[in-house]
Amino acid sequence: MLRSLIAGIVLAFAGSRANVSRTILSCAGIVVGIGALITVVTAGDTGERFATSYTEANFGVAATMQVDLMAEVSDVEALETDLRRAGGEAVSLVGFPSGSVVVRSGDQVIPDVDTTVVDAELGDIRRLNMREGRWFTEGDTASLAPVLVVNEVLADQIGDSADIQIGTSEWRDVRIVGVVEGTAMDSGWSSAYLLRSPASADIAYPGTELGGAGTQLTYAVRVDPGDADEEAIRSRLATAAWRWGVDDPETLSVYRVDGADEVEQLLFYLSLGLFGIAGVTLTTGLLGVLNVGLVTVRERRRELATYRALGASRLTLFVAVVTESVVVSLVAGVIALASCYGLAAAADALATDFLPPDVAVYVPFQAVLVGLGSAAAVGLLAGVIPAWRALRASVVAGLRE
Repeated sequence: MLRSLIAGIVLAFAGSRANVSRTILSCAGIVVGIGALITVVTAGDTGERFATSYTEANFGVAATMQVDLMAEVSDVEALETDLRRAGGEAVSLVGFPSGSVVVRSGDQVIPDVDTTVVDAELGDIRRLNMREGRWFTEGDTASLAPVLVVNEVLADQIGDSADIQIGTSEWRDVRIVGVVEGTAMDSGWSSAYLLRSPASADIAYPGTELGGAGTQLTYAVRVDPGDADEEAIRSRLATAAWRWGVDDPETLSVYRVDGADEVEQLLFYLSLGLFGIAGVTLTTGLLGVLNVGLVTVRERRRELATYRALGASRLTLFVAVVTESVVVSLVAGVIALASCYGLAAAADALATDFLPPDVAVYVPFQAVLVGLGSAAAVGLLAGVIPAWRALRASVVAGLRE
């Protein structure tokens, strides 16, 4: 049996080399089908990474909750402790100064800087792509000067000046430790993250305290994805509201902001549609290979009958016809894969300015497996029927042709 298999494979390669034009014709449909399939997998992979990067940079990683409290809070530390007890793995204030923050670079005044007061843990909640420097650390809270991370727009306005000040009612020298990539939330405006610390308290909330009358508290809270139940978290917090001096739990709201579930569902339906299109294209290619295989068997009846007359077994001929079909399909798959690699490289070069720095266009390994595996499967399916017809053909009739 092993001898018959080896003999069949040798005959298949000989037949492919002897009929180059037929091999090329068979390849054409498969190249398009496999290319479409690899493109679908590549597009789906790139889209998933882009959507994940976008939502994590703008809203937070899975699963991120936003907790709003529109009431005066007497004990902010107790509130933040209860946020962790309610399931928060990382907790960060996301507040806005009560006054208009102005940045001064040397003699240049930059008004209307969109400033957000945050904690260092925001770096564990959102994907913050740093262009220069670093994100805040817990050690920065001990700084004697307010600490900032600015976006690229504000960094360009500041330039190389080392004399940077910030203020609402009076100027204070600040330290800028990093430049973060802009997000869709910036809308092209100058923005900055101000680390909550004793040094920045009079800038963020001049004349009042965090949680005092007239201020609204907003927190970004990352929880375990398996415990991302908004109502359950709100219920846990509501039962402890008395510890922070809040009498009306209705002033507390909790909702999920990362959108990971919606993105996953959208990508699922998109992938179904793309795979459907690729499946139709691949089926068309399969029918093309099948048709060429049937014609080839009809044209090679004398050749196949001669092999049988010289002692080739039925298994040898069956393997020869099927293997030839598989070889043709695999060659087509390799051509399609090489073409997709070239297109992916071109697309990456063209889309570099429009994609996040951690998202590149490339053919993933699973696309290679799907493409070549599908090519082999198509060749196998398209070769079975012609091989079966070759076995049924009469040796005597074939030799008389």
